[in-house]
Amino acid sequence: MTGAGRFSVRIRLQIVVLSVVALATLSATWQFSGAGGAYQDAVREDVKRQAALREDVRHVYADEAPDAFRAAAARIRTDALRPLKDQGRLAASEYALAAQTALQFRSRARPGSLLGDDAYVHRELGYDIPHRLADLQKRSAELYALDPDATLHDGDSWALWGRVSVWVAFAAVLLAAAAANVLRPVRWRHPPAPPPAPRVLRKPELLPQPATAPAGDRRRTARFLLLLSALLLALPFGQMVAACDEQRAQAEAARRASGISLGIAVSGQRTAFLTTSLQAAAAADLQSAARLSAALETGSSPDAAHEQAVAAAETTAAGLMARTARYMGRPAEAADRVDPATATALRTEPLEWRTMLTEQQRQVDRAEVAGERGFRLAAATALAVLAQLLVAAAVSAHRLRRPAAAAVLLSAGLTALALV
Repeated sequence: MTGAGRFSVRIRLQIVVLSVVALATLSATWQFSGAGGAYQDAVREDVKRQAALREDVRHVYADEAPDAFRAAAARIRTDALRPLKDQGRLAASEYALAAQTALQFRSRARPGSLLGDDAYVHRELGYDIPHRLADLQKRSAELYALDPDATLHDGDSWALWGRVSVWVAFAAVLLAAAAANVLRPVRWRHPPAPPPAPRVLRKPELLPQPATAPAGDRRRTARFLLLLSALLLALPFGQMVAACDEQRAQAEAARRASGISLGIAVSGQRTAFLTTSLQAAAAADLQSAARLSAALETGSSPDAAHEQAVAAAETTAAGLMARTARYMGRPAEAADRVDPATATALRTEPLEWRTMLTEQQRQVDRAEVAGERGFRLAAATALAVLAQLLVAAAVSAHRLRRPAAAAVLLSAGLTALALV
């Protein structure tokens, strides 16, 4: 075998190593890109889904439910006053007012709405709001069918395969570095004289080979250059992993933040309706108590007795109004067929918001840590490139100048710090 042939074996091995690194780089880039795209898709799906959820809850609890409760309260008063309407003018007047109020609310309700569809009427307790919400959500089934969690997990699968590619590249670089420091075949240690024909490249080396370099400064130089080459090959992979981790944490932080906002808005709509309805029932109870007190002060006339009977009926009606408010404003359960995420959001309370905020802050911190790691690795890469330029200018008779060595040491130090 000629000298050129003997050296071509080494060159071929180096080409194999660099080819593995290049293929792993392409593979990891594609896979991490897929992971980042999936993370962003998860956020977009969450936004679409939550927008539909917010609007449906707002429409039911803010637009339809208040009038439905007023109609139910009027119907309750009508039922309570019906036995008394022929016993005196006050009961007849209040009965007629309540009956007309209930009729007007029902007559102007839009067909298919909470008030306009008998399917939502409860026999005693007003209207079934969660049932109405479930039916409304069916109209946007394609939005509620979005699964941001599954999309996020798809991104995690892409990222896992990207890490596999990175480890393959790291392994190739480490093996190449170890081989360059250990392998010393006789043919490589004692190469034959070069052919007489002049060559543009003499003893080409894609990766420095300290094991076959002459002892002394030349071997130290080869080791230094090998470390520099390993850093330049490996550092971009660390940056890709750090960038992927940062994207993942940012996506999760964004989803947590929107989830907190959703919980506050959605549960706020329900509790606002419930509170307002209970206040209306309490006001009706106070009105009945005031009527009873005024009737007692007028003596024992027939009108006073009639007013007392009306006050007693109104007290009963006020109690039923409070029960109706609690029924209509109750959190949705699984039996109500409401979207599970909606049911969870409707039940959230301030204590849960604080827990969710803590988790969101944890994801923000993870994103910051990953970003700092990526910055350090980028700085290490820049220093390695600077060291390469300095080496090219500073190597004379295989001796290195201090700036090049300092740049490599700083690069290696930043790399170690980023990986801690």
